[in-house]
Amino acid sequence: MNRTPLALLSAALLVALPISGQAQQGPAPQGDARPPTTRPPAVQPGQRLAPISLQGRYLAARVGEQDHDYDVAADQMDQALALTPLDPELIYAVFRLRMYAGRIDSAAELAPAVLATRPGDGFANLVMAIQAIKKGEYKAAEQQLSKIGAENQLGTLREYVMAWLKAGEKDYAAARALLVRLKPAAGERAEAPSLVIEGQIDEMAGDKAAAEAKYRRAMSIDRNGLRTTISVAEGLRRLGKDAEAREILKSYGARYGDSVVMDGLMGPNAPMPKPPTPASGIAEILFDIGGILASDPRNQRTDLALIFYQLATALKPDQDFAWLMIAGLYEQFNQIPKAVAALGKIGPNSPLYWQARLRTAALDAQEDKFDQAVARLRTLVAEKPDRIDAALTLADLLRGKDRFAEAVAAYDTAISRLGTPDERHWQIYFGRGIVLERTKNWPKAEADMKKALELSPEQPYVLNYLGYSWIDQGLHLQEGMKMLERATELRPDDGSITDSVGWAYYRLGQYEKAVEWLERATEQKGDDSTITDHLGDAYWHVGRRREARFQWERALHQKPDKDRLPVIEDKIANGLNPSNDKPTVYEKAADSKQGG
Repeated sequence: MNRTPLALLSAALLVALPISGQAQQGPAPQGDARPPTTRPPAVQPGQRLAPISLQGRYLAARVGEQDHDYDVAADQMDQALALTPLDPELIYAVFRLRMYAGRIDSAAELAPAVLATRPGDGFANLVMAIQAIKKGEYKAAEQQLSKIGAENQLGTLREYVMAWLKAGEKDYAAARALLVRLKPAAGERAEAPSLVIEGQIDEMAGDKAAAEAKYRRAMSIDRNGLRTTISVAEGLRRLGKDAEAREILKSYGARYGDSVVMDGLMGPNAPMPKPPTPASGIAEILFDIGGILASDPRNQRTDLALIFYQLATALKPDQDFAWLMIAGLYEQFNQIPKAVAALGKIGPNSPLYWQARLRTAALDAQEDKFDQAVARLRTLVAEKPDRIDAALTLADLLRGKDRFAEAVAAYDTAISRLGTPDERHWQIYFGRGIVLERTKNWPKAEADMKKALELSPEQPYVLNYLGYSWIDQGLHLQEGMKMLERATELRPDDGSITDSVGWAYYRLGQYEKAVEWLERATEQKGDDSTITDHLGDAYWHVGRRREARFQWERALHQKPDKDRLPVIEDKIANGLNPSNDKPTVYEKAADSKQGG
């Protein structure tokens, strides 16, 4: 019996529907060598532009593809195809880019031409099958999938898809026989998703008792799975168990309130979930494939993951998990407007609606729409006064823009909503501690740093920040140095933490040790202006003055903060002196006593 779990299909999927190396690179225009993958030269002022050639369109498409701007790439390759519409290699290149761009219907228009020269092509056959499924032509879809070449077998995926197609043909005995062959063993990760599929097909067949039993079994073994929870709740609602379904959603929302809200599914106006169909079931399988590809540790299959997520939405336009993942991939590709557009596909009744709005606000900030991002977040903060995530996102964004007083207020709101804090909330107190320190409110900042360590004692960045702050102020010197040393043990290769230790020794007047640690910090993070500047100061104090000026020159070209520029320039011109050097903590203490 085949026991391959649905969620662990990677072995089958890595050979399923591959884009070959040739297809990855794209075909050369007919009659010409493959063009280089460099960008075309810039147009000079006054230069007369010649009509764009086939090669020019092709090169523009390749540049768009390299930038993951698949809309531009597909548009350019479409225009190249218009210049030579019968070139089979160019037809395939256009088909492939339309797939990447999510233009599934237009890709399907080219699929017959692709199959004329590549009859076993996985993607072309799959797209044709999807078009048939959308029309309810399940036998035709089955026949199309059977044409996929032996070298591109879909493995277990094909069997699950076939089970759904048999259900669409109302051949429930055949559908169940396929599922029995695929049934995971008890305890395997795929047991709950497999039971959900079985329950949905039982529901289609009108066997409500069997469907209900399988939904309950799936819920009992996967109480923590969001997709399982939603699928089971939807199934129970369709079976007339509305109160129980709402209780399942409410319980999940209470346990994982920081990650998702169920309001859209539980509200009084929540629509009745749509009945299961082969299209919706196969869309879930395509989404799972995308997830497997996106999780490739080598990060080499994200483009293919994008295609599978888009295929899922082609079959099920409200597959909101797929839209969320599409947005994440576009963000990874630095195609922020496309990411925002994908998030906009997630509607108010979705459990992902809140998350989509939060992410949209964060993307606005990336696109220099900071005021719009803040306005969105303030609306979300007010809309749900029992949630912390919008307030925390707002606080983090404000901190990143040095709007520290406003950030303190946002952190205050988040912390006031915490209830009893636990280990995972250490970052909130740490964040507020940072902005309190920046607003010169050290007593409260220190209290928050201590609270963060109380919640999670071995956090290297909290140990680093608090330990250094103590030493910088001449407080708790031994305890502060122990904290810094522990932070370096936990993060031995972190240049920022190593720099803190070196600068702490500098402030203690132990310049030789400072040099040792700061040299190590520059090896770990050599492009950091602050670290380079610190090393120059330490060199000056041990008599290595030529090297000190060399480091300050380096720091000057490493984009230091604007307020540091005149200080560094003064050091280069005049060396260290009381006006541009920080005294040791002992000198500072002595000056304070004399001043008093």
